[in-house]
Amino acid sequence: MLDFLTLEETAYRLIFAVGCAVVLGFEREIKHKNAGIRTYLLVCLGSAGFTILIINISAYFLSLNLNVQIDPSRIVQGIVTGLGFLGGGAILQQKSGVTGVATGAGIWIVGAIGIACGFGFFQLASLLTLLAFAVLGVIGLIRARMRDDIDNNSDKGDVSGDATN
Repeated sequence: MLDFLTLEETAYRLIFAVGCAVVLGFEREIKHKNAGIRTYLLVCLGSAGFTILIINISAYFLSLNLNVQIDPSRIVQGIVTGLGFLGGGAILQQKSGVTGVATGAGIWIVGAIGIACGFGFFQLASLLTLLAFAVLGVIGLIRARMRDDIDNNSDKGDVSGDATN
């Protein structure tokens, strides 16, 4: 039987989500991206919160012994749809090319990290955070050094029309 999450377990999951989001959000913030630490924190915290909510809603209906079909994957589907909307809003097309693609993808991945935290999958959340940081930070620096049309902290210099950020 599914039990309600305790206040302590809920707090731990939310705090873990905040910790993961801070790592990625800070990386975006120091690069002066539009979606920075506050955006990443709110997206991750919201995703974790909705996930925790569905766990407790499921436990509530099961405690009433109601014959109700509960599918937690539906809340995940709703979160992912909302994240796609937010991420899509971060992508801009300009004369010089497309910007914000990595920011949009970052919003998407931080939502996945929040969902993992909400379900209590801390190893997965940690691994996703580590790998996303490597892609945004380390790979981003390597990419900027390999190309002469990209500044380390800004993608406004991209003249190739490639998706950047």
